[in-house]
Amino acid sequence: MKKEYKVDVSITQGGLVASIKVTPLAAEVSSVNVSDLYDALQEAGVCFGIWNDVIYQISEYKTLNKWVTVAKGEQPGEGKDGYVVCHFNKDGTKAKLKEDLSGRVNIKDMNLIQNVTAGDVLCELIPPETGKRGTTVKGEEIPGKVGYPAKLPSGKGIEVSPDGNKLLAAIDGMVVWSDTEVNVEPVYVVDKVDSSTGNIRFNGSVVVNGEVGDGYEVHALEDVTVAMSVGRVTITAGGNIRIAGGILGQEKAQVTAQGSIHVKFVQDAHVRARKEIVVDDYIRNSEITAGGPVVVRSPNGWITGSSVSSESWIYCHTIGHEANPVSTRLIIGHNPALLNEREQAKDVLVERIGDFLKLQASLVKLRILKTKGSLTKQQEALYTKILDAAETVKNNLYSIDARIRDLTDKINAVFSGNIYIDGVANEGTIIMIGKAIREIEQPRVKTQFSLRNNEILETEFVMLQEIKELLESE
Repeated sequence: MKKEYKVDVSITQGGLVASIKVTPLAAEVSSVNVSDLYDALQEAGVCFGIWNDVIYQISEYKTLNKWVTVAKGEQPGEGKDGYVVCHFNKDGTKAKLKEDLSGRVNIKDMNLIQNVTAGDVLCELIPPETGKRGTTVKGEEIPGKVGYPAKLPSGKGIEVSPDGNKLLAAIDGMVVWSDTEVNVEPVYVVDKVDSSTGNIRFNGSVVVNGEVGDGYEVHALEDVTVAMSVGRVTITAGGNIRIAGGILGQEKAQVTAQGSIHVKFVQDAHVRARKEIVVDDYIRNSEITAGGPVVVRSPNGWITGSSVSSESWIYCHTIGHEANPVSTRLIIGHNPALLNEREQAKDVLVERIGDFLKLQASLVKLRILKTKGSLTKQQEALYTKILDAAETVKNNLYSIDARIRDLTDKINAVFSGNIYIDGVANEGTIIMIGKAIREIEQPRVKTQFSLRNNEILETEFVMLQEIKELLESE
């Protein structure tokens, strides 16, 4: 029997749409069979997303000479774009106050600086994601679309990890977000240190172009430079400290450097350096401790009412005050910091011995029960715990004792450094070299002191080249 129509199938839009058109082959079409429509789709390979209700409507309404969509595939999903995760706070202007163990907050510790060390991960690339897979009307899989990859930001003091996915700090310093850049700055420059900055703790060097307010702290792993005088402050540096003005410490200033310290004057302060301490004008009512030389450079420079200790040598024009004799100690070899540390270590040793004896007393009671075989599981666990604690305390005792002996050896060591007085050492001056002590009862002019045969020897002052070099240094 001759067919009254033919069925064509069209697949478009990359296999996502299938359409049917029924074309008459006779003057009149009596009916359109649903089975013919399905057969045409099957022959064309269409098997997914078929709209059965539409196919039945084509048959029911005898839709002719018109393309009708009868199947739709599933579009592939859009992938999520990659992005960059920053492991630091991009808004570095907000204070981050922290509680201490007692729950108190120091409002001067604003933690505005984000310190990093070389190798720290600053940023990390999160790769793009692939979208959901799609399906054509023929049942074929369409891969999901991949999102756009992100790029690591550029900047200074940074480097990219070998796998290309991380941004690392190339140097120690502070990390700063600047528009689209990540920079690690080795030097922190600030106009002043006050309530707007809080205390400063920085992995690199710090430059303060103005004042450091009373009660504030500056801590740097490298150098600290201050353009003005400072007062009741705490400054520590892993490198050198240079203060263009002086220190008016109000008996509370603490200035400590692992390198050298250069300052115009020192008054009512504690100043310590592992290397030399160079003062331009004077030292008054202060405690000065240096591993290297201590020098007061001015031709009229003076030291009074202070304790000045060096493991090398000391130079100054005038010591003490002629009209008002005041105790002023110049010390070679007796480091007050070592004496204090030894006394503190002795106190800790006594405390730890007490802890050890208490633990031993507890062990004696438990050992008696253990020998009788009457320890409960709980007592057995306690016995093991106390044994471990006793061993830890014992090792700690050995360590503290070794440190005390090391400190004692350093304190007892005889140093060969001299004390040079280019002007006058007035009454009240106390000279200490090694274990020898000499008190000045009458003014001594242009003199120097050294240690010979465990006694302090006084000779005429001689300007040495190493003194001249420090006096002329910038």
